[in-house]
Amino acid sequence: MGSHYIFTTSYIFFLIYGGILLSLYLTGVILASQAIRRTKKRSIFLQPADIVSATDIPSVTIIAPAYNEGLTIIENVKSLLSIQYPYFELILVNDGSKDNSLELLIDKFDLVKQDATFITQPIPTASVKHIYRSTKNKYTHLTVIDKNNGGKADAMNAGVNFANTELVIFTDVDCIIEQDAILKMVRPYLEENDKEIIGCGGGIGIANDSIIKNGNLAELRLPSGIVPMIQVVEYLRAFLLGRMAWTEVNGLMLISGAFGMYPRKRVIEVGGFNPNTVGEDFELCVRLRRYMEDLKKPYKMVYLPETLCWTEAPSDYNILIRQRDRWARGLWETLSLHRGMLFNTKYRQMGFLYYPYWLIFEFGAPIVEFFGVLFLIVFTFFGWINWSFSILLFCLTYLIGCIFSTVAIFMYVSNFNHYTKSKQIAELLLAAYLEPFLYHPFLVYGQIKGYYKKLFDIKSGWGNMTRKGFKIVKSKKA
Repeated sequence: MGSHYIFTTSYIFFLIYGGILLSLYLTGVILASQAIRRTKKRSIFLQPADIVSATDIPSVTIIAPAYNEGLTIIENVKSLLSIQYPYFELILVNDGSKDNSLELLIDKFDLVKQDATFITQPIPTASVKHIYRSTKNKYTHLTVIDKNNGGKADAMNAGVNFANTELVIFTDVDCIIEQDAILKMVRPYLEENDKEIIGCGGGIGIANDSIIKNGNLAELRLPSGIVPMIQVVEYLRAFLLGRMAWTEVNGLMLISGAFGMYPRKRVIEVGGFNPNTVGEDFELCVRLRRYMEDLKKPYKMVYLPETLCWTEAPSDYNILIRQRDRWARGLWETLSLHRGMLFNTKYRQMGFLYYPYWLIFEFGAPIVEFFGVLFLIVFTFFGWINWSFSILLFCLTYLIGCIFSTVAIFMYVSNFNHYTKSKQIAELLLAAYLEPFLYHPFLVYGQIKGYYKKLFDIKSGWGNMTRKGFKIVKSKKA
């Protein structure tokens, strides 16, 4: 009797959980479609050419932390310096690198030490040793901060302290940013009148095996390995469907740390990035939203569907697992830090919809999947499985997952010009159909591993995110 109750209860739970998740995904597709159409329609009236010629556009600082990036630091900085925007500064934060990064920068850009004692530093950080600025006219918008090591969040906070612009963009120094990315990112700040934009995220693309020339993406290629190839599909689905849907209902809770724009004033008011979490990007977004709710001020956090920043994704399973282990720990830490919002009427939709969603379906999904597999093994051992029904349910679940990935691929292909060849589309579809077998189990394993570390208080930092580097074709004049 007890075994039958356990089987029936667990069966009903998994069925209800899956049904609610499916309904949310379907709703997400509808909302994302509306958001993309709305974004494209609004962009017609405010083109980058209109923005660049305006005199009242906000000033922007790009903040890029760097640690032991000597092999590629020069090309990366040249790429960031070449971005098209009338009023922008680049602050590169050398976070206690042990290689020759700083020496290379000093030599290449003719950097000289500047007095930094007069600069107010409202966010506490590890001590800053020196600041450097270039003596070359074409590099006057470059500042290099040399500080003692404090981690990525600490380095970004140091950049915020030294910035003096209205808006700040946080990015990774090894990312490739589209030349007109800032022009597109400031558009929501210019368009919105009724609500304050407290964060804007741009689409992140994967450029493994692509060709980089003069710091720009010269030729976009699909990755040759199955792990990064599937991540292209994952990113399209997560960014295009997920974050666009949340933007439509003003429920966006995460802007990728690889490329996000914020008002400097608000970042300082909330105390900058939290150096005590490995999910500093998610935690800052939640804290900013919570802060605006406390102030009772109307606000928005938005996402742009077009890919504006290209990064290198993990190329093998070991690196992927370490990355998702870290993401899971960051999710745990952020939800724990802000658990007071759960079902708190003070935070309205944040407390009753958005936070519960992240807790139940983002945080909870790997746990549900883990126990689903565990129950399947136990029920099989006791002979409680109806195999005909189970196989039918598996096929249905697999088909639904493939449909969502297919929708994401075709939505992206039909709206943007990055993957236009039939062969590329076919390869993306193949990757989507292989994802449940060759990728997803490793994803869940990495997430459960991260939860295990938090549960048993096993200390673990960022982990070694080894990169192979982009294929760089140097200019003949370089």
